[in-house]
Amino acid sequence: MPEGTRLTPLIPLIPVAALIAMLAAPVAAYQPHIPLDVRATDRPDTFEVFEQRGAGPTHIWCVAADYARRTLGAPSNQRIYVASPLGASQIDPGRTAVRFTLSAEQAGLEQGEAGPATVLTYNSIRRTGASMNLSQALQFCTDHMDVP
Repeated sequence: MPEGTRLTPLIPLIPVAALIAMLAAPVAAYQPHIPLDVRATDRPDTFEVFEQRGAGPTHIWCVAADYARRTLGAPSNQRIYVASPLGASQIDPGRTAVRFTLSAEQAGLEQGEAGPATVLTYNSIRRTGASMNLSQALQFCTDHMDVP
């Protein structure tokens, strides 16, 4: 080896790379494990989340928020409103669903009105106009994450 040439040891870089990979894994693995169907309606900002046995309000709000973010491209401060409370689906007769919308008007509210404060009980999906912002609803997904 010529004099003055210095080899940088790779050994210190290996633990740093492993640490970065470990920290990034849970973020990359984010996937709510909630098998609820979601279907778009004839309005671009309105959709239905179908209830299935065992699904509670946290499951339904999580899936609604995830759909609004991933499919509709809604920002984190966007409010999600219950347009039609838990009941008969308007899209698929015979099934039970909650119709959500990104539009206050579609939820029967005035422009800019937030709707009733949503306390997470079954009433939160049984009351037209109930709402929460997207980032708030996405917090419920952390309870149902599928992390390896």
